Amino acid sequence: MLGWLFFLTLVAALFLFWSREQQAKLQALALVRRHCQQEDVQLLDDTLMLESLRIKRLPKLAVVGASNRPRPSGWQLLRRYRFEFSSTGDERYAGELILAGRRLLQLQLAPHRIH
Repeated sequence: MLGWLFFLTLVAALFLFWSREQQAKLQALALVRRHCQQEDVQLLDDTLMLESLRIKRLPKLAVVGASNRPRPSGWQLLRRYRFEFSSTGDERYAGELILAGRRLLQLQLAPHRIH
């Protein structure tokens, strides 16, 4: 009986982790789409690829971001996503997005041609 309880708890925990990962990926994709639209570039394949997932302690900073909210600090789950975009339709360029928990930590596009 205790074995089944442990198994069901493990399955529930894995489902919860997977569900949160899917929510984070959808949030990241929306951020990338919006940024690509603002920069007038095309997000290719409309996909993100999870490059790394790790836990890291971020220092407490008094710096506030562009949204006037404090940056995340303490232990955070960092998700690093890769994506590709094009500015002219001919070349593919790489981009990277880093989420700390549910907050955007970094979003950058590789140097690219402007059409």
